[in-house]
Amino acid sequence: MEKVRKNDMTKGNIVKSMLIYTIPLIIANVFQLLYSTIDTAIIGNYTDTLSVDSVGAATPIINLVSFLIIGLCNGASILMSEFYGAKNKEMVKKEIGLCMTIFSIFAIVVSIFIMIIAGPLLKATNVHDYLLDGAKTYLVISMIGVLFLTIYTIIFTALRSMGDSLSPLIILVMSCLINVGLDFWFVAGANMGIFGAALATIIAQGVTMIIAIIYALIKNDHFRLRFSDFFVKKELFIRTMRYSIASALQQVVLYVGKALVQTQVNTLDFNEQAGYTFGTKIDDYALEPSKCIGQAVAVFIAQNRGAKQGKRAKRGYIHGLIIQWSMAIFISIIVLTLRQNIVKIFTDNPDNQKYAAMYLSVMGFIYLMPGTTNGIQSYFRGIGNLLVVFLSTTFQIIFRVSAAFIFIPMYHVRGTAFSTFTGWVFMILFELPILIYFWKKNIRMPMEDNNNDIEIVNEQ
Repeated sequence: MEKVRKNDMTKGNIVKSMLIYTIPLIIANVFQLLYSTIDTAIIGNYTDTLSVDSVGAATPIINLVSFLIIGLCNGASILMSEFYGAKNKEMVKKEIGLCMTIFSIFAIVVSIFIMIIAGPLLKATNVHDYLLDGAKTYLVISMIGVLFLTIYTIIFTALRSMGDSLSPLIILVMSCLINVGLDFWFVAGANMGIFGAALATIIAQGVTMIIAIIYALIKNDHFRLRFSDFFVKKELFIRTMRYSIASALQQVVLYVGKALVQTQVNTLDFNEQAGYTFGTKIDDYALEPSKCIGQAVAVFIAQNRGAKQGKRAKRGYIHGLIIQWSMAIFISIIVLTLRQNIVKIFTDNPDNQKYAAMYLSVMGFIYLMPGTTNGIQSYFRGIGNLLVVFLSTTFQIIFRVSAAFIFIPMYHVRGTAFSTFTGWVFMILFELPILIYFWKKNIRMPMEDNNNDIEIVNEQ
């Protein structure tokens, strides 16, 4: 009898394998959120307001590049999961090698391009002249770390596609601790300001990349690539790009949509804006488990799809939805019951607390909806139909932004939650009929219809 491989989600108890995957992923993402909060606090406490605002002006561009990289990697991870589930080690290696080649080139080109046009780009985003020098410094230095970010993100997503979410967590914790330590050293100790904050980030990213490479090479033979694995084969490239571009565009649409909603939030008074900001920070923590469960379900489906275990994949999807809904209800109860106390963690301003609690009084009732939408999208990610994921996200953003222009002037802070609710409603209305159709037709599940794809990309 074949020995069950570590992190193999094609065998064993379904719920257990999902939870083993999900819990480290939740911890990792929450830890990143905590790190971001601490990083901002260090810059805020040990530099002047001008420096803080300069970092804030450059951050949207940096975030957009990061989301593009993460989106590309997430798309490719579906193929990695399929090949891993099919026990096709050679194709896993080729996919990792292809991603290392293509995404690294993309990272280098984008980084250099942004460095060259940093000044005009910041001006195009309406950055004030008095912030321009500081924002440009922070942006240019940060771009040096994009290649490091790309390489360790590929490694992390590859490990997770094989069901291993614990190793990326451990490396990520080390990275965050290094970054915080360097922040204190460069910003608080050496008074290096913006330059020190950016330098701390890229050094931490470089160290993370090195640790990730060494760990992967020692512990996982899927990363012991031959020189030929880095060559790009046409068939595999086309299939990877089909997944990755759709995933990256989804990230961009989400980001642009939030920015458009923010333009309406900016019409509110100062305390309402602050309340919304603190409320959405709490949202970030509240919604993280749903995103992580969705990722676990997508990997589970993709691995079992690769193993031609369609029935197990479907059972996993049903179990995943139940976990999603259970977690969403639990979080809703916590937020609605304790929202007055939770907001005090983020701000001591009574007016900010009032508006943040007001926002959460609506959001707390609708967390079941992102649990549902993430659950549905996890199915389409798992079967490799990322076009539906992209279109449903676009549909959601269109209606959320449209609703924001109606509800925010009418209901102020509560209007932001109503617009979010509207986007999720139309997203479900778009996704659900497609899900039912795919489910009934059993399209691409199990994986018999995908045998030709495997054979094509195995050609020498």
